[in-house]
Amino acid sequence: MKWLIFTLSLSGAALAADQCDTECAEVVQQCSETCKKALKKDAPDKINFCKDKCKEFENECKKDCKADSKK
Repeated sequence: MKWLIFTLSLSGAALAADQCDTECAEVVQQCSETCKKALKKDAPDKINFCKDKCKEFENECKKDCKADSKK
């Protein structure tokens, strides 16, 4: 019985990590779209910089997910 509980907790942690990664990706996608919309007219040369910042956020988000799943 203990083995079953341990296995279920591990699979739950993996599922939570996958969900967290998915959420991070969605936020980054929204961030990139916001960069395009907000900077398209006034500062199109800044769009790539903005998107790079979104990607940096994704890396931090994934690190936070991994740290949270270890708790």
